[in-house]
Amino acid sequence: MRTGNDYLAALDDGRAVYVDGEKVATMAEHPAFSGVVRTMASVYDAAALPDSPLVDPETGNLAIFTIPYTREQHDLRKRCLEAWSRMTHGFIGRGPDHVAGLLAGFASNPAMFDTEAHQLGETVVAYHRKAAAEGLWISNSIVPPQMNMQDPTSRVKPVELVEETDEGIFVHGAMMLGTGAAVADGIFVSSIRPLAPTESDRALSFVVPVATEGLTLICRRPYATSGSDFDYPLSTRFDETDAMVTFDNVLVPWESVFAVGEVPVINNQFFGTAAHQIGNLQSIIRLTAKLEFLTGVASRIVSANGRDSDMAIRGQLAELSTVHTVSKALTESAHAFAEQDEFGVYRPAGQYLYAALGMQTEVYPRAVKMLGELAGGGVIQVPSSVEDFSDEAETVAMDLLMGSDQLPVRDRVKLFKLAWDMVGTEFAGRHVQYERFYSGSAPVVRALAHRFYPFAAAEASVDEFLGTY
Repeated sequence: MRTGNDYLAALDDGRAVYVDGEKVATMAEHPAFSGVVRTMASVYDAAALPDSPLVDPETGNLAIFTIPYTREQHDLRKRCLEAWSRMTHGFIGRGPDHVAGLLAGFASNPAMFDTEAHQLGETVVAYHRKAAAEGLWISNSIVPPQMNMQDPTSRVKPVELVEETDEGIFVHGAMMLGTGAAVADGIFVSSIRPLAPTESDRALSFVVPVATEGLTLICRRPYATSGSDFDYPLSTRFDETDAMVTFDNVLVPWESVFAVGEVPVINNQFFGTAAHQIGNLQSIIRLTAKLEFLTGVASRIVSANGRDSDMAIRGQLAELSTVHTVSKALTESAHAFAEQDEFGVYRPAGQYLYAALGMQTEVYPRAVKMLGELAGGGVIQVPSSVEDFSDEAETVAMDLLMGSDQLPVRDRVKLFKLAWDMVGTEFAGRHVQYERFYSGSAPVVRALAHRFYPFAAAEASVDEFLGTY
């Protein structure tokens, strides 16, 4: 079983990751990444403990890679994902637990990847087996960069095939985003957007190690460097970092190529297999954990302000807790009503899974707004940093502002700084935007909810009633 030290050592591979105009020399020590790296190392260490809920006892591998052929395996994956999300409070969206589900789904129907031109089904199975055995963190980059189609001077080029060789395929271009890619082992690259028949050059599905020659990651501004963990408790631990991904004639060996030049394969890989459904069970479990944590912070804030007996405030807390409860109920239903597909794989029930994902675009921003309203000016009535407590005169002054034996000044500041890192910092703003587009634009996600809702059954109820008079 991979340990935290194994993970840390794997990051020292010469990858081309750029922050603030400089190539990062040592990932685990760079302030932009050290926090999230420590967090993920602790998760790997937790998996290495005896009887860890993160491990499949049959294989000894992380249970996130388990293909759920039985109800027991389906339950095991859920328990594992819940334990994983509790350790990160849902703030790491593209950790190892996400793409692992996609790979398991692909491997459940390898025939999907066998065509007249390329027989890559066994490659898919072998890569899934390798990733599971090594406990790899595979991130993904499946959306092309934004581009202005009306601009004839645009040089934006989504990643596309250059040529096929005996060694593998050469690809060139860019992808919009690789969340967590800078600190992952590899990147799954494909297109979540359905491709037109003429886009065969962009019909690609492969995994590439982050340290591959010609692969460059350009990171957005890191939030982990904002300050101490006291002042930015979430930013310093859970900033998984988003990176723009560029490929300069990169060679991808055949052993990690799943599809090339086959538009039908790309358009069917997520839903022609169990990948999208078992992969996104992680998404709604993670969101539910995040909403529970946010609700807990809100409840603590209300208690700190002595408003927990105020009926209006209780109503606001009830509204916030309802958001979490609905998310949890949909998650439980998606799991409980799962059925085996034609390949024997338990797929979470689409009706509930995609209802939860459809809510995601609205409920998390709404929950953050409610937390901000409950916190009020308290998130601003805090000193600039933990260093303010080192000055005795200043500490005495702060006692006039917030002093209490029930909730000492330092504890109050700590709580409200946590709330601020959820509602007002750059980290907070990124998470609101991230959850809005986590599964794509709202119309795309609603289309999936529409696709999986049993309208026929609802209409049959109406027809039966109409037939009674």
